[in-house]
Amino acid sequence: MSPLDVSDVCWDTRMRDGYLYAEINLEWPDPAAYEEMARAWLDCGFTALAGGHRLALETGPKLPPEAMRRNIPCGPPHAAWGFVSIARHDGRQLRRSNRVISARSLSWFLKQLAEPPRTATIGLSVLDEHGYPGRSPLRITVNRPEAGHPSEAIDWAVLSFQIPEADLLDAARQEAVLGFLRNISESLDPSFGNITYHDGLGKTGLERTLGPPWRSPKETIPTSRQTLRGYEWWTICPKELADAVGGANALRTTGAFHEVVRLSSGALWLQATKHYRDYSTDAYSAVFHALAPALPPGTPKHFDQRPGEPSERIVYRDASAVSR
Repeated sequence: MSPLDVSDVCWDTRMRDGYLYAEINLEWPDPAAYEEMARAWLDCGFTALAGGHRLALETGPKLPPEAMRRNIPCGPPHAAWGFVSIARHDGRQLRRSNRVISARSLSWFLKQLAEPPRTATIGLSVLDEHGYPGRSPLRITVNRPEAGHPSEAIDWAVLSFQIPEADLLDAARQEAVLGFLRNISESLDPSFGNITYHDGLGKTGLERTLGPPWRSPKETIPTSRQTLRGYEWWTICPKELADAVGGANALRTTGAFHEVVRLSSGALWLQATKHYRDYSTDAYSAVFHALAPALPPGTPKHFDQRPGEPSERIVYRDASAVSR
């Protein structure tokens, strides 16, 4: 095995491996607001979404820091493991500082947020039988996407995490995930939010299927207050599009949602079914019809699935042709 690269370690981006990707978009804040936001997302998210893993890291044996640079096991088999990573620009290069998680490195990591980096990440893993990173319970990030070259950033923040889909199939874990998302959403002015299958690119299900021309998140995030990027079991519709979909009361009367909440910013928190496991064809069809006035025009395309890969939860109709 080659020396660890934390841009890839402990994460398999194939959708068939059963991972979900949650994100919230908003404009890039000033440094003080960034630090508060990033701490709430990363530090509080670490505890809320992987508290048992965090406790194991804090109370377990010290992990070998040299494992980040050398081809050696990262710790005892099946132990908790993790890293923190900060990425900053050095001229036109994006340079990363990576450290194995410990009380000391986590303190260093949180202090780095006072001067906003391009990307800040906490990645977790359970070591395999040989002591190398295996399946991951969480990877949580605050990122400023690139417009093109790594030295060019768009003025938007992407708060994201990746978790096993099994977390939302368990009722107690689902409530922990939603509770964390609700707390952070109430403190922000989000332009979009959703939970979708993890594809390694940060695309919504609609963005993976709607085209040509195919558009990437770096193109759709800047227009997320004008056009809804997608729709899923959990979606945030920005305040700017609330009237387009009829407002909170009108959405409640559609029957498409278990919960419709107007957040403090005016954005709409939309949860389709009480339980994630019940998000069936009928459920996402109802969500599509309710949100169609805010969705981009065009008919999504069908693509062949790889073995074991889940079907996109997308209605293959042009949203602009849907009458209310």
